[in-house]
Amino acid sequence: MKNLYIESCLDTLKRNLEYDYVVASPPDFNELKKDTEDSSWTYSDFLKTFAELLNPKGNFVSICISDRKSNGQVISKSSMVIEVFKSLGYILHTHKIWVKSTGTDMFRMNYQHLLTFSRNKEKRKLISDFLPDVFVVNQSKWNNYSYGMPVRIIELLVKNYTNKDSIVYDPFMGSGTTAEACFNTNRQCIGSEINEDYAKESLDRMKSL
Repeated sequence: MKNLYIESCLDTLKRNLEYDYVVASPPDFNELKKDTEDSSWTYSDFLKTFAELLNPKGNFVSICISDRKSNGQVISKSSMVIEVFKSLGYILHTHKIWVKSTGTDMFRMNYQHLLTFSRNKEKRKLISDFLPDVFVVNQSKWNNYSYGMPVRIIELLVKNYTNKDSIVYDPFMGSGTTAEACFNTNRQCIGSEINEDYAKESLDRMKSL
């Protein structure tokens, strides 16, 4: 891993770092809500602030996000993401689905949207392994962190939207799945992780490779 910043991604993005591509799995509502005392704060507010700071040289951003279940209703977080990025001039380049073949969650759906947006009408031909619309892959597990994206899914995204030695930025590094995917595909990785425990897990994971 090229560098891991133990801080909010909003602070890291203000450092004006250079990176070619962004792949991100934003935290859930409650994880973000506890960090603000503003009663009028919304999830869309965070997404917009975050998206406005992004500046990938390769013009592609992938957001991996689950819709949420609450009182028998589905809260479409994916629709919020699409609305925010389109409002900033991005175009939805691909919309894939990852189905979690193991594990259930009473608050999240058992699938994730893999949304990739392009800036400046950037186009890129899809590699053959990334042509399917739906991927069924087991969740990754690292120590006690069991909600990680599969390394295989991140590898597909990274291989499709970057070249070897490109710099990939993950604003919510978690247990280091993106860093491992970059290691496996000969890319460089920088990341942000505000939680010190997850940051330590990520660093330990990279040392084990």
